[in-house]
Amino acid sequence: MGSRAEVAAAALAVVEGAGGGESGTLLISGEAGVGKTTLVRLACDAAGGAVLWAPCLPLTSLSVPLLPLRTAVRGLAVRPELDSSEALLVFDTWLDRAAGDEPVVLVVDDLQWADQSSLDVLMYVIAGRRDRRLAVLVTIRTGEDGRLRRWLADVRRLPGVREMALDRLDRVSTGEQIGGLLGRPPHESLVDDVFARSAGNPYLTKLLVRGLDPDARSLPPHLPDELRGALSRTWHSLSPPAREVTTAIAVAGRPTAAAAPGEVLREALDAGVLTVDDYGRYWFAHPLLAEVLVEGLLPEERRSRHAALAESADDPIERADHYYRAGMDDEAYRWALKATAVTGPRGAAETVRLLRRALRLRPEGAEESAEDLLHLIRRAAHVAGRLTDEVAAIDDLLALVDQDAQPMVAAELLACRIPLAFSAGKGNTSLEDAAKAERLSSAHPRSREHALAVGAVAFSRLWREVADGPVKAAEALRLARAGGWPDALMLALSATSQARCGAGDLAGGAEAARELLALALRLGEFEWAVDATYWVLNNSAGATAQALVDDARACRQELERAGAVHSHVSEICSLEAEYLLVVGDWRGCLDRLRVALGARPSVLADARGRNTAAILSCRQGRFTEAEAHAARAGELIAGAADFSPFPFDAVNAELAVSRGDTERALACSFHGLALHPPPLDAERLLPLAARALADRVQADRDQGEDPSAELERMRDLRQRYPRVAVVEPNLSKFNARWLAAMQCWADAETARARRDPAELTCWHAAAEACDEAVLPWDEAYCRWREAQAALRGRAGRRQGTTALRRAHELATDLQAAPLLADVDLLARNAHITFEAVVVDSAGDAIPGLTPREREVLVHLVSGRTYSEIARALVLSEKTVGVHVSNMLRKTGTTGRAELAELARRRS
Repeated sequence: MGSRAEVAAAALAVVEGAGGGESGTLLISGEAGVGKTTLVRLACDAAGGAVLWAPCLPLTSLSVPLLPLRTAVRGLAVRPELDSSEALLVFDTWLDRAAGDEPVVLVVDDLQWADQSSLDVLMYVIAGRRDRRLAVLVTIRTGEDGRLRRWLADVRRLPGVREMALDRLDRVSTGEQIGGLLGRPPHESLVDDVFARSAGNPYLTKLLVRGLDPDARSLPPHLPDELRGALSRTWHSLSPPAREVTTAIAVAGRPTAAAAPGEVLREALDAGVLTVDDYGRYWFAHPLLAEVLVEGLLPEERRSRHAALAESADDPIERADHYYRAGMDDEAYRWALKATAVTGPRGAAETVRLLRRALRLRPEGAEESAEDLLHLIRRAAHVAGRLTDEVAAIDDLLALVDQDAQPMVAAELLACRIPLAFSAGKGNTSLEDAAKAERLSSAHPRSREHALAVGAVAFSRLWREVADGPVKAAEALRLARAGGWPDALMLALSATSQARCGAGDLAGGAEAARELLALALRLGEFEWAVDATYWVLNNSAGATAQALVDDARACRQELERAGAVHSHVSEICSLEAEYLLVVGDWRGCLDRLRVALGARPSVLADARGRNTAAILSCRQGRFTEAEAHAARAGELIAGAADFSPFPFDAVNAELAVSRGDTERALACSFHGLALHPPPLDAERLLPLAARALADRVQADRDQGEDPSAELERMRDLRQRYPRVAVVEPNLSKFNARWLAAMQCWADAETARARRDPAELTCWHAAAEACDEAVLPWDEAYCRWREAQAALRGRAGRRQGTTALRRAHELATDLQAAPLLADVDLLARNAHITFEAVVVDSAGDAIPGLTPREREVLVHLVSGRTYSEIARALVLSEKTVGVHVSNMLRKTGTTGRAELAELARRRS
């Protein structure tokens, strides 16, 4: 089997080989709807010659010899005579001549339906000369290729023939497909639902989500009619015994060792309806077909079949599910409780599902109280890493508990809910709930509940930067150690690490974080192990973001070795991706994002991953994708705009300023700058705001308008925020370098707006600071601005050339398409040996120019020298120089490079 990228690369290689004079054939097999035809079309789009599309049709009542080939050449001015008795030789000879004029790609789509004559001709063509410019791409639907076995066996032996099977999409790719169909990244619950039902088949995914609300969290209960028809078409062609066997398997609802005659099962296998695994269990090639078959039964028949399966099932989980589907609620309730005893720790998510069902079905007078069931749900959700389910169980328990009669129970629930809700993306910590937990437990100051409550107070106050947070952290640690309560100790260690980090005691903070990590891993408390990882990283003394990447990777590997579930591991993967983007390893960033989002991630992992993906997409020029990721990240977190652990304002400000929406960029920046405590990456907000204002000042000047209002806004900004952040004591080397780089960048943007004579010096300092901090994208941007400033006058050409070449090198490596376009344009206009791009509309961009000046400007922006312009317009170089001088005077620019930039911005 091959991934889509592998099969696409193979198809493109065959097409490119034909262009180079070497014929080749690629056979692409895969199930219906997996995307074979779409992939081949993409390869053909890259072809430089003729494409002959030969579709085969599933004709049943008649046969048209050579129909696919006739279709392929229909409409051509010169085409072969295929009614000849020697059609085989005629078509091959015609292909020879056609491939002599230009490369030819022959696509035979759905070969399983081809007539024998077409198969014979195709065999002859594939076996032909290897030195002709011919590529043959063939798609074959698995499950319907039985009569092709002999033909395929013969073709596989021919030289130049390669065969690949196309895989279904994985979960991440299915999510990307759904996002493309809906126009925005989907909710993870919807991805789970669709992927579970389509099993990664792109066509089925498309039918499932067609017409869905982009904000849908799950699929509707009934399948679309078009999907039902597409799935059941082949099933209806089976014999009655085969249809009955497959229906029984569908009602069973899982892969099963079917007790049926071998010939009946073979019929279903050969038709591609069923597959068989290594354990001899049969299931549907398209799992959705099981739903279609079950829905096709009468309600009474469904209930009867499920009741019979429930009585005969040995597995308690199956028994519970079949009783439930049979509508036998009392039995479904009893067996749901029995089934939870056999799910085991690895089946904790299944336990949550069964217990929630039991809670819904619980009869009056049941031995188990609702409170008992909720405690069981809470524990199972905790083991499964399902934080949202755990918080929901605690909320339900709090609604049942009489806080006056059971103050210690309420205190424990409130205290435990605070860090969990925070990690579940329910918004910032609640100072009120923490204070309430402390008050409720205060009558028992030496109790576990009080230690938890004090820890929750410390946790919430430190996140809200309340002054006594560190004092409360020390008290929580003393209480937890005295009592020896592991849960209270983990909460206290987290608060202690945060308090020491805030005080600049990185060594002490790291020590507390490492103790927390070791304790959490030993106890299997993986949510606290994730929290410990955050504080290991926050207290890192490393000099670069690469050190954070290495630390995050080491912690993630420890979680994996300890058996943490994906929802916990996904958070560390998302952290790795964030830091990898900072250091410019965008390929590594994509890899970590794919792992993080490859199964159901935690809420924080999903949101962080989306923010990282938004910045990566923005910097590489995929702006619509970037906006969609950012919007999805904001949807995941309650009160996202004020959620301090995430850089929502910095992300949205960068997206806005990159697209020219400077007012939105300023609004996001000002919002984040005003928050207390400041959000993550707040240090980026001042340079982004300054960049937006500098762009607005430049726009006013370009339009010949007075920029004083925008300059006044810049003055106000820098008076209010002279520094990007208050410099804390004992910063890590990386944080110190990060702050210095952001400060230099903000100062350089300010100098750009003010046309400060020190602008060039400021941009050079900013670029050097970014280089020292190992921030490659930021350095590339600052080098480009440095080159702009240097190339306005002849004296700075050497510095400008050096800066621009460095910017080009970095932007190319980062695949930062928008920035690379700006760098290339400046290099072209300054004749710094990069490829030129003609801007045809440049001549009309600046009003007030004469017709001849507009002509000169077009050539100037194209990167031509004075002598080249003179030859093109039949002028003397001196006259060209006069026209350029006039344009400099009219526009207020100081050199040809600045003039060309102005024309480009306004064109």
